[in-house]
Amino acid sequence: MRFLPFFSWVFLALSPWSPSTVVAQTPSFTTTQVGTNNLVARASDLHYGPDDHLWVAERAAGRVVRIDPATAARTVLLTLPDIYSDASQDGLLSLALHDSFTLGKPFVYLSYTYQENNERRQRLARYTYQAPGSLTDPVTLLEDLPASNDHNSGRLVFGPDAKIYCTIGDQGNNQNRNFCAPIRSQDLPTQEEIDQENWINYPGKILRMNQDGSIPADNPLLNGVRSHVFTYGHRNAQGLAFGSNGLLYSDEHGPNTDDEVNIINGGKNYGWPRVVGFRDDQAYDYCNWSSAADCASLTYVNNGCPAGVPLQEESTLTDTNYQDPIFVMFAVPDDYDYDNPACQNAYTCRPNVAPSSLLVYESDAIPDWSNSLLITSLKRGKVYRLQLDASGTAIVGDTTEYFYTGNRYRDLVVAPDGKTFYAITDQSGNITDQSGLNLISGVRNPGAILKFSLTPPVSVAGRKVIHDLRIWPNPAQRECFVELRSSGETNVPAELINSKGQRIPIATAFQSGVNRVSLQHLPSGVYTLRLLTRQGFHYERVVVRGG
Repeated sequence: MRFLPFFSWVFLALSPWSPSTVVAQTPSFTTTQVGTNNLVARASDLHYGPDDHLWVAERAAGRVVRIDPATAARTVLLTLPDIYSDASQDGLLSLALHDSFTLGKPFVYLSYTYQENNERRQRLARYTYQAPGSLTDPVTLLEDLPASNDHNSGRLVFGPDAKIYCTIGDQGNNQNRNFCAPIRSQDLPTQEEIDQENWINYPGKILRMNQDGSIPADNPLLNGVRSHVFTYGHRNAQGLAFGSNGLLYSDEHGPNTDDEVNIINGGKNYGWPRVVGFRDDQAYDYCNWSSAADCASLTYVNNGCPAGVPLQEESTLTDTNYQDPIFVMFAVPDDYDYDNPACQNAYTCRPNVAPSSLLVYESDAIPDWSNSLLITSLKRGKVYRLQLDASGTAIVGDTTEYFYTGNRYRDLVVAPDGKTFYAITDQSGNITDQSGLNLISGVRNPGAILKFSLTPPVSVAGRKVIHDLRIWPNPAQRECFVELRSSGETNVPAELINSKGQRIPIATAFQSGVNRVSLQHLPSGVYTLRLLTRQGFHYERVVVRGG
């Protein structure tokens, strides 16, 4: 096993507090690599199997491989005979192990693209695992699903209701090379289409099905039609996971900003392409290129809407089924500067992180982390941790960052001990440095499996996250007022953190009561105010409107 340089991170990216004010140790990790670079080829999905092996889906080759994390020994279980992949987001998209895999049902479920009549399609299939090393007896569950050269999604998970859930992306329509193709995320299937098994309106949806691929009798009625569609209004949901509370969480790529974290509730509309992030008319308007009469003659641009192309603000979506995300990474205001000279280019200036998977962490092995969502990033090369509240329905505080190694993380799993994490990396692609402001040249560990092991000891006292602040006005322009309600506090250290994760010191020495904070030096943006009192950390979001 080849070892990478040792990392001992203080992950919260805070200004150094004095030892007397630290309430708990921040966990640190050592990083090693399972085997060599290119151990896995264009991996799209990773599972920690009940056999204590890593199960990996290799996208372009259509292979399912099983890897011993101790020795890196690799077994090819299956190479799909009809896989089709000629782009960066098609091929073998996901695998899921049956929820009772160890109880006599050794079934493995796959979603992948194939070609029929010169058209790319998507199929969901079930295979049976034959020990010690093959997948056999394919059974097609659902096929002829729409597929594309972009935004296929295809993430599969089992629910506690014994149903299968699958994300179908918007196919990358209305952007880049597909900019003249319409987005169907708001289009719902008709009864005639369902009767004919015509799935043309399934893009931009999360599907729910029985284990044989049929439509569950309790799926939501949408426009009077019951189909596989569970929710709609999605762009490119690549993270999908259930918590032990029964809630289904998802993360979703935003176009330039506003990567979403959602709780998936049946029958709900999540807004795309009419809404990105919160329905707040900030930093996004729906530019419907595909509806322009002369679309083919236009030149697509990522930011902007030329004359003759219809444009709608987010607030024009009034669907009563609409549901906001529980968190947005990272929201910016309407006047956000995508050409900020502090950034290397427009790509690095876009606040989106390209979330590629989602893990619900519920172990008590790292007490501070229990009841968290861990989200991998392709673009920023980090894992973001979001702390859930006790009900699991809201995020407490803001993101914290982990595991930066100069790689694009495609997926992350945790071993049963709760202290060991494995991540698969892309073999190529754009990746920023740790600041997020500059691109680096190539990924550091292409096609690798990286192992992050908790370095003991970990404080069991736990770090409290306290909500005892009141801020007004918010949004603010030149100044704001911050009331610290806990009593007896003096000289409380504080800072603002912008959407890039950069720390901005605050000159104000916070005390209990009302404190005045000058914002005149800050550009417009969304910031997190972070304080550390004797009770623990305090977080509040502040929207600054420069001027």
